[in-house]
Amino acid sequence: MGLDLVEKKLEDYNDVFQDIVNVLLFNGNRIVQEDELVELDRISQYKAEHGELHEEERDILKGWNNGRIRIASIGIENMNYYHKFMPVRIIGYDGANYREQLLDKNVDRIYPIVSIVLNYSGYRWKKNLTLHECLNIPESLYPYVNDYKMHVFDIAFLSDKQLDMFQSDFKIVAKYFVDRRKNGNPGFPQDIPKHVDEVLKLLSAMTGDERFVLGWQNHLREESGNRKEGGTMAEKWIDEIEKRGMIKAYSDIGLSIEQIAKKVEVTVDYVKQVLNPDSLSANL
Repeated sequence: MGLDLVEKKLEDYNDVFQDIVNVLLFNGNRIVQEDELVELDRISQYKAEHGELHEEERDILKGWNNGRIRIASIGIENMNYYHKFMPVRIIGYDGANYREQLLDKNVDRIYPIVSIVLNYSGYRWKKNLTLHECLNIPESLYPYVNDYKMHVFDIAFLSDKQLDMFQSDFKIVAKYFVDRRKNGNPGFPQDIPKHVDEVLKLLSAMTGDERFVLGWQNHLREESGNRKEGGTMAEKWIDEIEKRGMIKAYSDIGLSIEQIAKKVEVTVDYVKQVLNPDSLSANL
């Protein structure tokens, strides 16, 4: 969707994914748990008219399991602009996932596919929410053309009650877009996210300004420089960003987790959380 490569780095973390699903689909009830989510292949292959092999890639797709039983697959598609044929694209994604299930010759029951669209623009998605709205259907054929509804959530228009339901870093992201719509220039979030780099990069992409990350970091340094006492929120942001950057850099050159922890002066668990947040949370 133009910004997918950045967005999926935050939303694909299980803690963020389940938070989005639980708030938007289940009104804040903690129905989906982190350890019930499994990674699924986002890429589906199909043969076109002339036998050519094509691929479709979803933004984010996870399986929701109850033990060994698959309850459903849930996909998230990210948009920061209006696309009048988006319902057709959703049908393609969902259809590909249903088709893949049929490849299992032993399948006796098909599990449902749920797709939601997160609209990051500053406008409500008011039209072309269904397949019928995208088509020019002759009246005589209307009863025979199946419809298909798309589920869009306008992030900038979430209520305060909905914002309060979020428990992950997505709360910071959602609040930013709500404030941006209401106030124009919302300033910088004050909360410290778990996934610092991913939140910064997502907001940078969503604002359409690659300088956002650098500007935010400069803002934090200025804020901390104006305070004589340590421990300000700005300082904590800076420390978190720098620590995580060092950990990832040391990992890239092949240092062990224990060596990294010693050099950065943090715990081994902290290093594990930075390098692989989902695997650590699953073991807690």
